[in-house]
Amino acid sequence: MFFKKYPVVVALAATTFFCTPLMASPFAYITNQLDDSVSIIDTQQAKVVGSVHVQGKPAGVAVSPLGDKVYISTPEAHGFAVLDTQKQAVTHTVPVSEGALGIAVSTEGKHIYVADWYNNNVDVVDAQSLKVIKTIAVGKSPSGLVVSPDNHWLYVANRLSNSVSKINLDSLIVVKTTFVGAHPFGLTIDSTGQRIYVANVQSDDVSVLETRSLQNIATIKVSTLPYATALALNDSRLFVTNQDDGSVSVIDTQTLKNLGLIEVGTKPEGINTHPDDRHVYVANWFDNTVSVIDAKTLKVVNTIKTGKGSRAFGQFFGK
Repeated sequence: MFFKKYPVVVALAATTFFCTPLMASPFAYITNQLDDSVSIIDTQQAKVVGSVHVQGKPAGVAVSPLGDKVYISTPEAHGFAVLDTQKQAVTHTVPVSEGALGIAVSTEGKHIYVADWYNNNVDVVDAQSLKVIKTIAVGKSPSGLVVSPDNHWLYVANRLSNSVSKINLDSLIVVKTTFVGAHPFGLTIDSTGQRIYVANVQSDDVSVLETRSLQNIATIKVSTLPYATALALNDSRLFVTNQDDGSVSVIDTQTLKNLGLIEVGTKPEGINTHPDDRHVYVANWFDNTVSVIDAKTLKVVNTIKTGKGSRAFGQFFGK
């Protein structure tokens, strides 16, 4: 299968640190797993303006709806950290389990959801008390999590079960589980809450699910070891990080056809779209950088130096 491959056009942004509170917006919070830190990118300045130490090999990330807190999963610290965005500091560390990986927050900010990779469940945490209020059994090795826009549903990618589970957030019960490709990991939902796009690492494809019935309506072949997904341009374009060849696949969500590949850094993992709905940010694990893609031109327009082992698995944009 032939794909047009788009060249990289980059301007490398230097890393700068400020001690004063952040005033511009929006910000991207990039977990750097190999140096126990989170890089704070001011996207207006296109550079890192702060770095926060987070112990425990930070991996997953979820920004609260108000943008005042960032929840960061810390697998080696057996839980997650709470970062205050005004103080630029960790204010709480919350023990959950040794398998904490994927993390998400409810659309009203009242609950935090943590995927427990080892114990095959999702922990529900009260965002005010920071206590676990419910543990929900799902499939094997849950990883990616995404909450529906109406806050009624939580979707979970179960990597070793090759499935996605749908949880009712009122009853906190799994109501449906559907098989997808091999080793699903990252997933995203469209703005209407009608479709989910799941990256399947071992089958090198993306499963497209209709959310109401959780039926698989399409499977789209991408490149090697797809890791995570993001939507842009009013949900018309899907971007998929491919770990093994340093690329991002671009898919037209109407035709469900590949539009091409964009070269980024080495071992791209986390991906998220800027609130402008045009610029897509990609964390490159081996290069210690973030690539910025223009979703209209399908070109890399900037590369920002971050910390070691940039992973940024989840929703890393704030206000």
